[in-house]
Amino acid sequence: MRATQIKYIVIHCTAGFKNAEAVQDYFTRPKSKGGRGWRTGGYNRIVEEDGTIKKMYPFSRITNGVLGYNAESLHISYVGGLNYEEFKEGNFIAEDTRTDAQKIAIEQCIIEAIEWLQENGKDIYHDLMILGHRDFSNDKDGSGVIESWERIKECPCFDAIPEYKFYNSNNGKKELLPTNR
Repeated sequence: MRATQIKYIVIHCTAGFKNAEAVQDYFTRPKSKGGRGWRTGGYNRIVEEDGTIKKMYPFSRITNGVLGYNAESLHISYVGGLNYEEFKEGNFIAEDTRTDAQKIAIEQCIIEAIEWLQENGKDIYHDLMILGHRDFSNDKDGSGVIESWERIKECPCFDAIPEYKFYNSNNGKKELLPTNR
């Protein structure tokens, strides 16, 4: 069953300010029409700027959030992640733009995901991490921390590991990042 294979709840940002439906459309629109051409979008949940949670796919469905890790991940994204003033000028500067409502909603999504995992047979006290997309980058120096110079991307534009450490199953031990497992 899918739930028992989940190791990661991954937090993302959309790197833009379009609503959930526009993000979904971009993922599933044919490449010839400017989209990604995927059959399935990138996120199970997208949190709008006002905190509205959009359920894009059930947690039982594999989505396209992190190449090579999707079968063992659930994906939650918030709309934003770029400095808005710079974005209007055509510059893409990573910034934690989460509103208070989004912070609350993301945590609600995490709780919902954990409840779904438990209901479907996952031992959430074993091998479950909440982390950001950027934490799937290679830990080039083996420090156990994905430092800014090692990141392939900034997503979700904040450090999700310490923010959501309460939900991780590490029982106080240092977590091994995905590329170090």
